[in-house]
Amino acid sequence: MGKSSVLLNTPQFISIKEISEISPNWIKKYSDPNYTEIVYIQQGCGEFIYEEKPFIGQEGDLIFIPPFSHIEGKSCTDDPLKGIYICVSNLHINGNDKGCLTHSNDLPIIHLQDEKKEIDNYLKDILWEYRTKHDGYQDVISSILQAVIIKITRLLKDSDHHSFSPVCLEVKKYIEENFRQELTLNDLANLVYVSPYHLAHVFKEEVGMPPIQYLILCRIEEAKRLLMHSNLSVKEIAAIIGYANPNYFNLLFKKMTGNPPGKFRKIKT
Repeated sequence: MGKSSVLLNTPQFISIKEISEISPNWIKKYSDPNYTEIVYIQQGCGEFIYEEKPFIGQEGDLIFIPPFSHIEGKSCTDDPLKGIYICVSNLHINGNDKGCLTHSNDLPIIHLQDEKKEIDNYLKDILWEYRTKHDGYQDVISSILQAVIIKITRLLKDSDHHSFSPVCLEVKKYIEENFRQELTLNDLANLVYVSPYHLAHVFKEEVGMPPIQYLILCRIEEAKRLLMHSNLSVKEIAAIIGYANPNYFNLLFKKMTGNPPGKFRKIKT
């Protein structure tokens, strides 16, 4: 008996565009219930929040936005995003929910390695066909698109591209569960029995930022949630997420989001 097909349906191409450094806040929305969106980062890095879970996307990463999901993203100010965005429909892969390339409980990101050049070329070819619109361009795009999806599915099956090393995974999870506490780099390094220097190097390489920066990101995301969904004062929120000095929290929050907490609350509620 032959193996079942990778795809239950042939994905349908909807649109493609380039992500420009000029528009760093390129996505902030609930995704369309009919479409799956794929972002390939060619240069730079971005900070993302997927279903209230923060993560970093950087050069060589593929980010998948399944239907009915919520994601926010913006470029890192010192290393702006540049890449390709593609939208498809009718995507259904064996073993996954409709429209999903990864399991529903995973972060929607794959860290490409040796495959970066191949995927980059595929997406550039789709972009060129879409722009030039020569005879038969829809068929060419459909063929390339299916090759991209099958290739990505093989990568996911053959190796766990979206996972982190045990050291980073344990520290990352610990930060996400304990970010309200006072944590130092030494505390985190002791947790996994490595030197602070080694942890800082490995964590930044895999996650895209140092451990303490990730701690700050988790705190600020929780602060944003509390500002939008509670009546707690800014001072109370600062104390809850681990900042005894509300003035320092105000400065940090503005640096991270572009607005002080009070203004952020007015805009979002």
